[in-house]
Amino acid sequence: MTEPTRHRRIRQPFIYGGTAALAAAGLLTAYLLGAFEKRGHIDADDICRNVPNRKATAQIFNSELARSARYDFTENWRPDPDWSFISRCTAHGDDDRALFTLHAKAGPDKSWQQWAKTHIPPNDGGEITYFDAGVKGLSNAEIAALWMPCYTHEKTSNSQYNMTVYAFAIDPLEASDKEARQTLIDLAISFARKAHKDAKCDLPSKLPN
Repeated sequence: MTEPTRHRRIRQPFIYGGTAALAAAGLLTAYLLGAFEKRGHIDADDICRNVPNRKATAQIFNSELARSARYDFTENWRPDPDWSFISRCTAHGDDDRALFTLHAKAGPDKSWQQWAKTHIPPNDGGEITYFDAGVKGLSNAEIAALWMPCYTHEKTSNSQYNMTVYAFAIDPLEASDKEARQTLIDLAISFARKAHKDAKCDLPSKLPN
């Protein structure tokens, strides 16, 4: 046996052992991160009644919502056509942990810059970009929010009222940042259309067709 051949045979067990150790470590990490956790299934009828196109929304949630063994939904819907209008649907996972919320609430008109400072939930979704919906739309990988015209004269204040609408992944979606951003924008715009109708807004929504 030549010297190089002997060295190769000595090294091989170490190579195979190292590969096996790396694979085991990868499996352990995946397990700890929940990769093998059974995902609960969401049916259209599970989604809140104030959410449009519940079948399509259930399909999105079944593929992208943060993983949980079970899902529940809570609805807060007060469709009074004035300042008290609110429409909200929240998805909860294991231990009743809030995972995702769709939210629409009327409020006094203000500049979109002021609105963005005071009406957007804190999040870790990264850089904000803007999209064309309502007065202004903004999004990142965890939230898509828009400021939408609603009432010319809200009946109590007699002032113009707009509406904040957002789709907020409290736990990040199981998607790339680009895919998550687009999913959130689509859900926010769809929810905004229904909220605008439910609230009996009399101003054009400025939502895309």
